[in-house]
Amino acid sequence: MEKVYIKSPDFVQRDIAGECVLVPIRRKLSDPPCIYVLNETGAALWRRIDGARTVQDIVTDFCEEYDGQPDQVMKDFVTLMDDLLSINAIQERSVVADA
Repeated sequence: MEKVYIKSPDFVQRDIAGECVLVPIRRKLSDPPCIYVLNETGAALWRRIDGARTVQDIVTDFCEEYDGQPDQVMKDFVTLMDDLLSINAIQERSVVADA
């Protein structure tokens, strides 16, 4: 089983003054008002999340474009996914790998 991530429809992404900003559009009254700003690496990884590409596909694609070290990019990606899951900006889904 592999994982894919799906962006939540409860968030929109905007590019503002060169920054990638995630804005929650549906919230509970008890949620604190906030927006989330992704750094350059986080924004590049966020843009690759499409609900179809696996984690490995995203990391490989990123490393090819930015000449990144796969182990470090995987670590950064996992950290980003944990953060995005904690604010419900993404959902995780397991998929069966192609044989």
